[in-house]
Amino acid sequence: MSKIKVSFSFLLTLMLVAMFSIVASAAGSNPVVTPPGDPADVQAGVVTTDGANDNSYDGTVKSNANKTGTGIGTNDGSTFNQVIKSDNNMVKADGSHGTQRTHGSYMNNTNSCASCHQTHTGASKNLLFKDGEYATCTACHDGTLGFYNVFTGSDSAGTFGGTHDGNMSVHLANGTVKLNAAPGGKNNGTDANWTAEFTCASCHAPHGSYSDRLLHTDPNGMGNLTADKGGKRLENLPVVTDISAKVPGGDFTYKNAMNEDVTINYVLYRFDIGTTVDAAYSAKGLTTGDTVIQLMKWNGTKYVNDTDPWLHGYDFDEAHVKHYWTAFKDSTGKEVFDTDQLKKGEILGAGFAGVPASKTTLVTTVKSLVSGNVARGYVVKLDQSAPNANNVTTTTASSLWASKKADGTANPGYVSGRGVAMSGFCAACHTDYLAGSGKETGQFDHAYRHTTTSDSYTCVRCHYAHGTDVTIMRDARGKKVADIIADPNYFSTVTDPTERETLVKDYMMDKNPSSALKRYTNMAVCWGCHTSSHSEGTRNTDTFQYNPTADEDNDRNGIEFDY
Repeated sequence: MSKIKVSFSFLLTLMLVAMFSIVASAAGSNPVVTPPGDPADVQAGVVTTDGANDNSYDGTVKSNANKTGTGIGTNDGSTFNQVIKSDNNMVKADGSHGTQRTHGSYMNNTNSCASCHQTHTGASKNLLFKDGEYATCTACHDGTLGFYNVFTGSDSAGTFGGTHDGNMSVHLANGTVKLNAAPGGKNNGTDANWTAEFTCASCHAPHGSYSDRLLHTDPNGMGNLTADKGGKRLENLPVVTDISAKVPGGDFTYKNAMNEDVTINYVLYRFDIGTTVDAAYSAKGLTTGDTVIQLMKWNGTKYVNDTDPWLHGYDFDEAHVKHYWTAFKDSTGKEVFDTDQLKKGEILGAGFAGVPASKTTLVTTVKSLVSGNVARGYVVKLDQSAPNANNVTTTTASSLWASKKADGTANPGYVSGRGVAMSGFCAACHTDYLAGSGKETGQFDHAYRHTTTSDSYTCVRCHYAHGTDVTIMRDARGKKVADIIADPNYFSTVTDPTERETLVKDYMMDKNPSSALKRYTNMAVCWGCHTSSHSEGTRNTDTFQYNPTADEDNDRNGIEFDY
């Protein structure tokens, strides 16, 4: 190809050099961090070629019928219909055409596969048209589509590209590091889930997800690890037909990160649907008389539905017999029912499986079940706008942690529990950092840790997911460089635009830069919150009074939730 954007090798080198220089400078006596002075195309997240990452695709010699990769050298959105192999392809119920999604929700006449895969000429394993997951993802998500450009800063995830003029740090999602490099995770051993390469697909599921932003259903394989290992798999659950009282056989006790005994109780409730059909079941086509197996958890008073999606993965034993992660056994201990819905024909929903009464043989099998194992996926929901014509949505990140805005009014996008779910997702790799305060915690090492187990202190309140730089970090009032430049209360005596930009960037420069993906410069995140939370000992004294109209010489308390 004559041109294309993000060079895997070039960007990797840039990241490593930048991060190394950051660490080196932090070890000294706070020296000034000098911008690398990258050319404009690099600062914009594009370079002229990444030919080393493909298979010399040229549309003629290296080609396939779907012309996978055509148009990815243009970064203004004009080649959208060339890159997305599904435009004008899906036939709607009324006979008109529409565009189906590239990632998941595939129709029976899909052509979306050709967006990422080349059947006979792939440059990478899994028939990816670029060499590696990172190079494949960034081939489109660098501006080619005209949206979802991960190299420009966003208030929800940050940036992979950065301006490279200060505070730059990124999640190295290019396969350079393994999952065991995650701070707060398992950094030794040979467990497969910890020794896998960290790539875009470690956090996102390219073929679809139950979560917003395609966040992975099974990050770090935790969905199929038991609770004592930090995972969500449930083993040997009894199948019951009566849930009027707690079932002792459903208890599972394990040691948590604080070496405390924790007991959870789950059962698989089997029943025939009565005359009143729950919406969750009817939405999947089930009706009166059909049989359902519903996963349920004891909440201390009664059993309630568990709606985590069941995972469909499988492994082979030494005899090469396939064993599904989620499978159910009869009285002999034989697995007779699993989650391969294409083979078995059952209907899967949010935490349940259903069988229509018409499938009499399968119903008989289901009614013979006595126990089961369930691997469960992660679900993370965000406050997102309605999708536009191109299925593009925007996210209000603060809705994960703020029930109220800075002015005290309700944050309309806040839903209780979503922040905790986000922290749980991050803790699939940063396991020991999911903790409450006041106790030594940790599965792999013990320490006192900041609380992350509430919506108010969800991980993404303090950190970006992709990366950061000086232009998108914030001060304690939640203001970014652009906000401060436009705010006359900051540096009111400096009016020259060039001088003002230089001064504001210096003000926002992290004096102890790191790879922590911080949303806030220095320790401003502490000061932004701890003027209201545990603030008795940190309120400003009369030598530095709180001033609601802040400038560079006055208190800047109170994060403004406007993002």
